[in-house]
Amino acid sequence: MNKLKYLFLVALLPLCVGCEDFLDINKDPDSSTSSTVDQMLPVVVFYTAQQNYDHAEYGVYLSQCLTTGGRSQTGAYAYKSGWDFPSMNRHPQWRRHFFDLGANLNELIKLAEKIESPNYILIARTIRLASTLITTDAFGEMPLSEVYKSVSPKYDSQEEIYQWMMTEADELIALYDNPEWTEKPTNKKITIKQDRIFGGDLVKWKHYTLAVKARLLLRKLPNWDNTPASCDAIIAAVDAALGAGWEEPRYYYPGGPGEKNCPWGDTRPIINGWESRSNLLNEAIPSQYFMKEMLGLYDDDEPGFNDPKSVWKAEDPRLLAMMAMRSGPTEDPTVKYRYLENNIGMGVSYKVTHYPDLYAKTNPLTQNNGYVPLITEEELLLIKAEALYWKNDKVGALAAMKEAVDKSMDRYDVDHLLPQYKGNPPTLYTHSGKYLRQIYMGTYTKAGDITQAGAAKTQRQNKNDKLLADGKYFPTADKLTIGHIMRQKYVCMYLQPEQWTDVRRYKYSNNINQIQYDGTIVYPKLRRPYNLYTPYWMTAEAIEKQQWVQRLNADPETEEKYNRPELERLGAYKNPEWLKKPMIWAN
Repeated sequence: MNKLKYLFLVALLPLCVGCEDFLDINKDPDSSTSSTVDQMLPVVVFYTAQQNYDHAEYGVYLSQCLTTGGRSQTGAYAYKSGWDFPSMNRHPQWRRHFFDLGANLNELIKLAEKIESPNYILIARTIRLASTLITTDAFGEMPLSEVYKSVSPKYDSQEEIYQWMMTEADELIALYDNPEWTEKPTNKKITIKQDRIFGGDLVKWKHYTLAVKARLLLRKLPNWDNTPASCDAIIAAVDAALGAGWEEPRYYYPGGPGEKNCPWGDTRPIINGWESRSNLLNEAIPSQYFMKEMLGLYDDDEPGFNDPKSVWKAEDPRLLAMMAMRSGPTEDPTVKYRYLENNIGMGVSYKVTHYPDLYAKTNPLTQNNGYVPLITEEELLLIKAEALYWKNDKVGALAAMKEAVDKSMDRYDVDHLLPQYKGNPPTLYTHSGKYLRQIYMGTYTKAGDITQAGAAKTQRQNKNDKLLADGKYFPTADKLTIGHIMRQKYVCMYLQPEQWTDVRRYKYSNNINQIQYDGTIVYPKLRRPYNLYTPYWMTAEAIEKQQWVQRLNADPETEEKYNRPELERLGAYKNPEWLKKPMIWAN
């Protein structure tokens, strides 16, 4: 890391540049050090949402959910090409934690202490805790105990970082229950102008802190400390988080110029220029793995399933909300959902516009006036389902999983969305979106109740009956596996950071590496991308051991220039093997 003076001044730049009218912050760079708590809080809240996006933007490719039309081994975006991360000059996640959030949070806490306003301190410490968790889960070892105290702060081990986070979470939860902090007469009022997530409501911030604790404790499963006691602690944290006072933490964007747009929207805002990246959904293509194995996209040769006017596209009806169909090139002009295997590249006659539109207006997460959730209710319910499963309560695990998927269906408004996809004339399909939801979740009892006659109806009826009988996605409790839960979570975590973390926690369990949990391959047919960077990932050892990316290298722009001795001590300096080192929770 650079000298403290440099670090602090750069950290304050967001207060003065790039999003002034949106964040209502100090406009004079020469007086930035006189910022007040009500000017600083909207900045760190804004960057908290941006940080969630930063991590998810990498993770959606590293978890093999999306891919690209190209097949280059190298490029500016190693996560969507050949995994040549040492050649990248910047990872925005690192800067977001240490500069845009960390330094500003430290200053915010100092200012809040000075004016005796601990409500600001509670929110700032909660943001810092969540930021530390998401950052160490991406990079592993990093500065903590000596950060901002020296020119080259030492890197703490993940064990030390996790111990600090556990302690900090418990202390914060206790302080949220302490009226000397929450009801202190000198507390400065916080409105929605300063806090676009909860408007300063400390009860809601407490529940978010409990949710962060649940995510933190989940790291003990399935490899680290998979015991009944750990499972009980996770379940208790989820139940407390979802108790009275819970509200999903969402950062809403009004839409408009620049930073007023959601980072996942098609305006593709870039925050502070050089330090950030716009989303790449305009170039992205859904992977075969995501479409076929996770969403159950029907095959092209199944009669009646690929009628452009039909809702019958996949077993999972959320597909229709996540993305929109497009027509293909001259030799394949049909309108349908196309996909590619990861990094295999497009055919010569294809363009990215022949593949699904990932900015579909039916997806609430990719609208310019959409929102970024810091943690979703589905994630919490699936954390609980996972803990219940490993506690050997499969009945409870199945119930929690179903509740989570129902929440996910509601997020995409499946019941009300799908009827607009009916054919013309409208008598072609008279069923509702709720029908497709029930078929998928195994709760519908009249699988053949469709008004369409003839062979297409028979084909669909047979398909539906088989889906219900097999319990492919929602089996009976005695047949439930950890794979059912984690595959549902994979879909629910689309465009969320936990998607990649979960895949790594379960060691990319697939048919090739044959890693199993409770006798189950968690992610069947998951495979490494084609055209990986040969020197790192296509050596005999890398292929034999089925090596995957386990972490990101510390930001080269700062760490390799200013903290090289620490990287060398860890064996991380320009070392691609460092990318393959599992996190503490994957051992």
